[in-house]
Order: sequence, then structure tokens, then C-alpha cells
Amino acid sequence: MHPDLERVIHLQQIEDAAERARRAIADEPARQQQLAAALEAARLALEHERARLAANQAARREIEKELAMQQARLSKFRDQLMEVKTNREYQAMQKEIETAQHEIRKHEDRLLEQMIEFDEVTQQVKEAEQAFAREQAAIETERAALAAQLVEAAAAIGTLAAERAALAAEISPPVLALFERVLKYRKTAAVTPVRGGRCSTCQILLRPQTVNEIRRNEIIYQCESCLRILYYEDVPQSAAPGAPAPADPASRPTE
Repeated sequence: MHPDLERVIHLQQIEDAAERARRAIADEPARQQQLAAALEAARLALEHERARLAANQAARREIEKELAMQQARLSKFRDQLMEVKTNREYQAMQKEIETAQHEIRKHEDRLLEQMIEFDEVTQQVKEAEQAFAREQAAIETERAALAAQLVEAAAAIGTLAAERAALAAEISPPVLALFERVLKYRKTAAVTPVRGGRCSTCQILLRPQTVNEIRRNEIIYQCESCLRILYYEDVPQSAAPGAPAPADPASRPTE
């Protein structure tokens, strides 16, 4: 392989690693926001269930208060029933008693519904508390991992910068200048492999004779479309035992 080609391939690998480290640092605030949002969602879900439980308890207290009032009315009407002197008064008091009994049954039914709901909501509160605790623990673990990644990324950037400088010093100035120019223009990869007879980045189909030249990896060749430095990458073929190897695109006749 051409010495400078081998070096710029390695230089691109260093650039890729440095970019990943820089991206990890740049993405950290957004990832922290995502974690905070997830924890807040779990907290709100818990608060919602706790609010439902509090509302249930308040409703039960109100029903119990109303039930006690109706029971007191019923007791009063029964006492008064013993004192009536006319049939008309007796019938009127019986009507009041029936009304009070109806209200008592209605409040008892409502109270039973609230008691059933209380058991259900209590269970949901418990589950929400457990979910919040799990989410909190998971987020604490994730934040610790993020902190470690940041330290690692910052250290990697320094190490990679030193490796890059040392390697760049070994590359001939014209090739290094070409690499830097393409990298600045394309922002990402300045060097890319040929795969399937195409530039693997811009996917332009190369002429077979061009692929044959690049295959030897003995020249510095730029893609005619994206201007990136091309090299040939051998990709192992996963063929069944005894099956013929696929034809190389470079060996196909042009139409």
C-alpha cells in the first residue's frame, strides 16, 4: 500500500474517533435533559396517583359526614314517630323516615364505591412509587455512566490530538494538505473506501478500470464526485462452502 495512503486512512480513523468523543461531550446536555424529563414524568405519574388517593379520602370523609347526618335524621324521625297523635302526622313521619332511609342507602352505596376505589388507587400509588424508584435508580446509574464517558471522551480528545499531530508529521505535505482541504470542505470523512465498485460515501459508480487502479492501493485517488480520497477495502465474502465467489464489479464489461 502507498505509505501516505495508509497514513491518511489511519488519520481518518483518528478523526472519526475524535469526532465521536466531541459529539459525546456536545450531546451531554441534551442527554441530561432527557434523563431529567424521564424522571419528571415518573414523578408526575406518582403525584397524579397520590392526588387521586387524596381525593378519594376527601370524598369518603364527605360521604361519611352526610351519612351520619342522615342517620341522625332517621333516629330523630323514629323518636318523633312515637309521639304523633294523628294518622296524618303518622303518614307524614313515615314518609320522612322512608326518605332518610333512601338517602342512607344511597350514601352507603357511594361509600362502598369509594372504599373499592380506595383499594385500587392505593395499589396504583404503590406501583407508581415502585416505578419512580426504579426510574430514579436507573437515571442515577445513567448519569454516573455519562460522567464517566465525559471524562473518557475528554481524555481521548487529548490523546487523539497528540496521535494525529505525530502521524500528520509523517505524511508528505501535498497529501496532508489534500486531506485537510477535503476534511474542511466535507466536514466529516476525507478518506473513504470503495465498496461494490462505488464510493462508499457518495455512492457514485466508478469505472471498472478506475476500480482496478484503486484496488492496488498504490495511488492517491480522489472521487470524481465528492473529491474524497479513495482506497480499496477487501470485504470478506460470506458464501456457502463450495459456492463460487461473486464476480467483482470491476471485472464486468461496460455497457
